[in-house]
Amino acid sequence: MKSLKTALTALAALAVVLAPAAVPAASPLPAAAPAAVPAALQEPGAVHFTAAGDYSSSTAARSVFSQIGAISPDLHLALGDLSYGATGQEQAWCDAVTGAVGAGFPFELLAGNHESNGQNGNINDFSACLPNQLPGLVGTYGRQWYVDVPQEDPLVRFVMISPNLPFTDGTWSYNAGTARYNWTAAAIDGARSAAIPWVVVGMHYPCLSMGVYACSPGADITNLMLNRKVDLVLSGHEHAYQRTRQLATGRPGCATLVPGTYNAACVADPDNAMAKGAGTVFATVGTGGVALRDVNRADSEAGYFAAASGLNSNPTFGALSLTLRQGSLTAAFRRASGGTFTDDFSITAGTTPANSPPTASFTSSCTGAGCSFDATASSDADGTVAQYAWDFGDGSTGSGALVQHTFAASGTYPVRLTVTDSGGATGTLLRSVTVTAGTAPLARDTFGRTVASGFGAAETGGNWTVSSTANTSVSSGVGRLRLPSAGNSASALLNAVSSTSTDLRLALGTDKPATGSGLYLSAVARSVPGAGQYRAKAVLGANGQVRLQTVRTTAAGAETALQTAVTVPGVSYAVGDRLEVRVQATGTSPTTVRAKVWERGTPEPAGWQVSATDATAGLQAAGGVGLLAYLSSSSTNAPVVVTVDDVEAVRAN
Repeated sequence: MKSLKTALTALAALAVVLAPAAVPAASPLPAAAPAAVPAALQEPGAVHFTAAGDYSSSTAARSVFSQIGAISPDLHLALGDLSYGATGQEQAWCDAVTGAVGAGFPFELLAGNHESNGQNGNINDFSACLPNQLPGLVGTYGRQWYVDVPQEDPLVRFVMISPNLPFTDGTWSYNAGTARYNWTAAAIDGARSAAIPWVVVGMHYPCLSMGVYACSPGADITNLMLNRKVDLVLSGHEHAYQRTRQLATGRPGCATLVPGTYNAACVADPDNAMAKGAGTVFATVGTGGVALRDVNRADSEAGYFAAASGLNSNPTFGALSLTLRQGSLTAAFRRASGGTFTDDFSITAGTTPANSPPTASFTSSCTGAGCSFDATASSDADGTVAQYAWDFGDGSTGSGALVQHTFAASGTYPVRLTVTDSGGATGTLLRSVTVTAGTAPLARDTFGRTVASGFGAAETGGNWTVSSTANTSVSSGVGRLRLPSAGNSASALLNAVSSTSTDLRLALGTDKPATGSGLYLSAVARSVPGAGQYRAKAVLGANGQVRLQTVRTTAAGAETALQTAVTVPGVSYAVGDRLEVRVQATGTSPTTVRAKVWERGTPEPAGWQVSATDATAGLQAAGGVGLLAYLSSSSTNAPVVVTVDDVEAVRAN
């Protein structure tokens, strides 16, 4: 039972502030109304809270909800983009949350762009089924509010704002001089005047990022928080975790921070042990369960960041867990599912210790010329390992804690790992790795480019041939196939690939749940021009169930099942999940077609889930690879976008 639950359940109806969305001109802020019962903290003299955003109803999201329940903090800050589901089904998502954290637990909401104007639910309806549980809240819960915790002798003021969010009454501006900018300034200044030790600001859009978005909140509100030395700013929106070093303005060489550029003079403290009052830390915690995106370590703002995790860098779902005391803030990213990423930092009164360099460590495992490298044992005694840089000794490089590399020829290679900690110090390890001869992959594509129409060219495997350039594109690290209406299909093929022994892997996702008879996602392991294809077909049901079967098609696309479809055990698909699909088409006369499906972040099944043989004339020849998506004619939520990533085809052993 949560400690706040008992003390505050009776206050829920009173605590929700029903002020209109319009914000009045700046004026002295109203005092928080006294609570009938004082808030109880689990540890006297400390506030323990968690924060995350960008959830969905995926398996990963459910793991985050369960994690929050297990951590049992005093409260949780939900940083927007909640269900990603259908408008009108807000209660179902709220029920999933309360089922994990308990009814009456302070799961405190802030709108994201997916519910601010009804795109995937309405913030007012979410606020009704997960109402405010903190006494003394001032403002409009779910949109713009602040609250002091605990109410008596508070340790922290949480200030939650919505810069640039598109609400039904228009997009909210927090530019200098606007009412909402002035409201925010007054909320921060009021906390300082009241001698509240900590000020934490939450807003859905981040300004600084190594993701795909620019500074949506705007430079004015960002510099306001820096000028006021807000201790911590929390955001979501970017589907990744990224945490800056401690930043400050008004310093020599950094009068203000300019978004989109890096200025080393704006970094007040580069390591993980920071001094209270010296500046501001910005943390994006978009790891609540929706599909993760890449982090771009070559981004123009990358120098500001001390730690990051995303789809291409130890992808891990979880929440940031923080404990505030009078003179200290300690924080740790807590993994719920997926990878092994961690991040720890602190802000304390007094000076910080000197930064110690990290220790590099890695293991390798090779089959033929293909090797897997694991550097997760690397460590940093006084911080976090932030970057992993590989030199494979054959002219190739890589990044990340877990990497794979295929060498072109037999030999012994000097593999060097360099790790960099959050304070900029480095450590290096050099080891010799011996491999046997292997062949290059038939095809590989991680979609690290932007193509407005079509898929362009794969990194290996030639140009993609798509069924419709108008409904295919590449952005944000994934290929996109748009199914504009029920009964439509879209395909993308690498026809330059030619093999009779192919092992194909790819990752698939969707932006909407399946409806009607389902959504059909096929991985093509052999496509013979003029003859047809061998495919693994995954059928996503409206209930989240996934069925799998192997099929062959004619050149005109007519399908014949090679065996009865099976329900994939342990897989329940929801928006935000990624499905890993692996299919092999090997041999001729007959050809063996076998496949398996699992959720990204879970172990690959040891055995094949479906397998069949076929000797149809015309298909006993070398062919290409690709994918196809089909939206059932009974679907009710078109258009639907299917995403594909991490395509790799090799010759099957």
